[in-house]
This record gives sequence, C-alpha cells and structure tokens, in this order.
Amino acid sequence: MKTKFYLNGKKITRKAIKEQLGADRLARMLKEAKETFLADPLTQNDFFIGNGMLTIVFE
Repeated sequence: MKTKFYLNGKKITRKAIKEQLGADRLARMLKEAKETFLADPLTQNDFFIGNGMLTIVFE
C-alpha cells in the first residue's frame, strides 16, 4: 500500500512532513489514518497542522 501526502492540496514528501511534525506525531497520524482507511476506504484522512491541512492518501 502506497502512502501519499498533500499539504494544502500540494504533494509533499514524507521527509518534509517528518521535519515539520516530528517522527512521533507523524507515526500517530499514520496509524490513525490507516485504521480509518481500513474501516472505510472512501473516507478522506485530513489533519489540521499548524501551517495548513495535511491529507494522507493510501493507494
């Protein structure tokens, strides 16, 4: 399963997100997003972070 990250609608790398959020916070968000995706794949996983909206997409 591939994971893609979008910040305010623009694609961003995992490395850039990890630098902004920290490894622990990113891991918690990914865990929550994956659980939500497995429960209902049509649900959009959005998280508000200090400088915008982070969207996590699984393919």
